[in-house]
Amino acid sequence: MSRKVRARGIRRGPDPQQDTLDTHWDSLFQSLGRIEIVLLIGAILLLLVLIYSIQSVITPFLLLGAILFLLYPLRGYNLAKKIMWLSTILFGIWFVSSISSLLAPFVVSLVLAYILNPVVERFEKWSVPRWVTSMVLILILLGLIILFFFLVLPVVLTQVEGILDSLSRLLVDFNTWVWNNSILKALERYGVSADEVRNTLTSQFTPRLEDILKNLVRGLLVLASSISNLVTQIFYVILVPFLTFYILTDLPKIRQRLLLLFAHQYRDKVDSYLRSADQVVGLYLRGAITIALTQGVVIATLFSIVGIKYALMLGVVAAVLDLIPYFGLIITMVLAAIVAMFSDPPVLPKVLFALGSIEALRIFETMYLSPRIVGSKVGLHPLLVIFSILVFFYFLGFPGLVIAVPTTALMIVLVKDWEASRKGVPPGQYHSSSE
Repeated sequence: MSRKVRARGIRRGPDPQQDTLDTHWDSLFQSLGRIEIVLLIGAILLLLVLIYSIQSVITPFLLLGAILFLLYPLRGYNLAKKIMWLSTILFGIWFVSSISSLLAPFVVSLVLAYILNPVVERFEKWSVPRWVTSMVLILILLGLIILFFFLVLPVVLTQVEGILDSLSRLLVDFNTWVWNNSILKALERYGVSADEVRNTLTSQFTPRLEDILKNLVRGLLVLASSISNLVTQIFYVILVPFLTFYILTDLPKIRQRLLLLFAHQYRDKVDSYLRSADQVVGLYLRGAITIALTQGVVIATLFSIVGIKYALMLGVVAAVLDLIPYFGLIITMVLAAIVAMFSDPPVLPKVLFALGSIEALRIFETMYLSPRIVGSKVGLHPLLVIFSILVFFYFLGFPGLVIAVPTTALMIVLVKDWEASRKGVPPGQYHSSSE
């Protein structure tokens, strides 16, 4: 008898709020007659017609407000609660995507602050206030930005114009060589008319190459225009350093505020996830940027010493493309070989030197720089790296190429932590213990 009483005590009792809602709606529908039900259905149909008529002025704000207004009295039901949460999440995604251009300087500032934070923490251990170190770093950053825009960028743009002029001259020289060369006489021996070859080159080959060059120039101009418009609209150069300074100064407080958004029982787990993210993303960002800058400076210096034209432009391109694993190396080698062919004779040794130096730098990066700067925390299989790059590029374009590797590595670490929690291992220790 006591077991039955104990079992009854364990059984969960009825939910008073749920019973009240059920009684309320049951009594409501029972009190309605046929005429009232017809009127209610007609009112709902007219409401749908009204919504369709004013659909041009309906915004997600109005839709979210209407959903919450209608479902708030039914919040005791699980289905209504899930619909409210889903509507709120979808509204948040739409809102963030709508103001993405406004969020760009904040995201850039957050990334810069995240990269510079270890320097601030190092000086903070030496009793240097965070705001002092942050101010010095921001002044250095401003100086580098000014030097880039006033010294490096004009030279790079001039070298790009030089490459386009060289391509145009190469096209003219190629046509002249074909017309005046004995190759036409050799073709005539096999029954091919020289006039037909000239007409084909003039009417088809030459215009197509010119179209390619025009599209290339147009693409560069559109890219430059979009970048300049973005900088003009959000005051990129002016706003980012100030935002970076304030974020860098208050980064520990921001972290604590972020943890306070979660319930007390989840804060330790969220904190461990943040530390895992710092180990993976932080190491990758700081290491990848350091290695990319090193590659760019070394390539520009070596190419200038050897006499390869447009060395500074190739150094900048190599630094940017170095952030893209595998594909960036291939594109850099192809561009370097093409540009080296426009250099002064002897051309072949310069082409071989360009390819050999880039490959030597890649080996040096793989064997020495990456293990010491990036570390082993971002160890991914090459197939997974290539797959993630292709997927992120398909959905996000060029930014996806840059964030593919750290995002994939972070996802793997979070999955490992989730598996660790299921096995009883504290979060954040599974991947460290497995190493």
